[in-house]
Parts: sequence; C-alpha cells; structure tokens
Amino acid sequence: MTGKRYAGVMISEVPFINMPVIFAGCGLDFVIIDTEHGGFDYSTLAGLLMNARLSGLRTIVRLPDNQRKDITRMMDMGAGGLLLPMTNSAADIEKVVEYAKYAPLGRRGISTTRAHTGYNPPPLEQYMKDANDYTYIFAQIETEKGVSSVSEILSVDGVYGALVGPNDLSCDLGCIGQNGPILEAMERVAEAAFQTQKACGIITGNVTLLSAAARMGMTWFSIGSELNMLKSGCKAVVKQVMDLEGSENR
Repeated sequence: MTGKRYAGVMISEVPFINMPVIFAGCGLDFVIIDTEHGGFDYSTLAGLLMNARLSGLRTIVRLPDNQRKDITRMMDMGAGGLLLPMTNSAADIEKVVEYAKYAPLGRRGISTTRAHTGYNPPPLEQYMKDANDYTYIFAQIETEKGVSSVSEILSVDGVYGALVGPNDLSCDLGCIGQNGPILEAMERVAEAAFQTQKACGIITGNVTLLSAAARMGMTWFSIGSELNMLKSGCKAVVKQVMDLEGSENR
C-alpha cells in the first residue's frame, strides 16, 4: 500500500503529558508510546493519549503483550492504535484484534462514557463501526518467524499494517551491524503488504534502512524518540556556544 508518508517518533520514557501537543504542532502524524520498555503508569498514559487525541495526533501504543487487561484500558483511554512487538504469527495478532475491535470484528468490551468518546458517547451502533475504522492495529515484525509469517499476519482481518523493528530482527537473525539480511527481510514485508493491500513501515534511525524503506514503498516511518531529540538538541546548544566568535580573554 503506497501513498502518503507518515512521520512519527517514539515516546519512550519522558512523562510529560503535553508532549503530544508539541509534536502535533511540529507536523508529526503519529507517536508510538512505548509500554513494552517504557515505565509509564496508567495516569501518565491517560494524559498522553487524551492530549494527543485533542491535538489530532494519532497515538499507537506499543503493547507489552497481547493480553486483554492492557488492551482494554488503553483503548478506553483513547489510543488510536496498537502495536504488538515480536509478532510471530497470525494467532498472535488475532488476539489484539479481538480485544481492540468491537463486534462483529472483535469482542472489545463496551464502556463508552470514557475518554475514547470524549465522555460524550454517540449512538452506539454507529460509534462501534467508527471506532473500528479509526483503530489501527500494527504487527511489529522483528523475528525470523515473523518475517516468514508476514503474509499470514497481514491477512488477518482488522490488521492495518506491519512495522519492521530492525534492532531485534538483526539480533534474531544473527546479523547485528549488517544491513544486508535486514534489507532482504524488509523486501519480504513490503511485498506482503503490497499483496494484501496493507500498510508497512519501519522503526529506526538508520539512514540506509530508511532510504531503502522509502524506495520499497513503505509509508510509515518512526524515527528516533523524545530522548534522541533531547540529546541532539542539547549537543547542538553546546556546539553553538562553543562556535560563538569572540574574545577568549578580556
């Protein structure tokens, strides 16, 4: 599925709930909020999700796993999508669809006077359809098994697309520091996405992989995190100060 490119970043650790407002103002299309590795509590997560939703910024929550207890809460807090790490099979992602999508596609529990409706629920039947359309379910492809099963994963009804995670994938393939095997895996993901008419993209700061992904027709790009931005911004300030012209001794 080619077309418009979507630019995003990872929110990995910083519990500043107005960060999505800043990112939306900068023109980002989406953020991935990391609850796989990140230490966010539910209060912080709820604030991030609501501020993003009010700002028009799509939030994709990277899940710790495919269990109902987390998915139900995150969807009711207003998540715009979910990303399942280490997706190895169609069965893995089917559970996410089941818990995140309303009937008839899934079995999401119905509780509508919540953040996801702005505490003002519309007529239920129409809302369930609209919410299903709005919710993007992504599989993160970061294992050899996930790559080999990507066509079946993307064929699951309710799955919006797949994002390649090259760091863990390179570890699983035994090719850390080598782009070649990762590029081959990316080609398989892109081809499967094309064949199933689903979206695909990548989570990386590797310029070589980003350029290759664009050439392959991938459209979702998550580049770096808020921590990368803080580090690069601080380094730029230091460099700017050091490069100032002036007398060293008065």
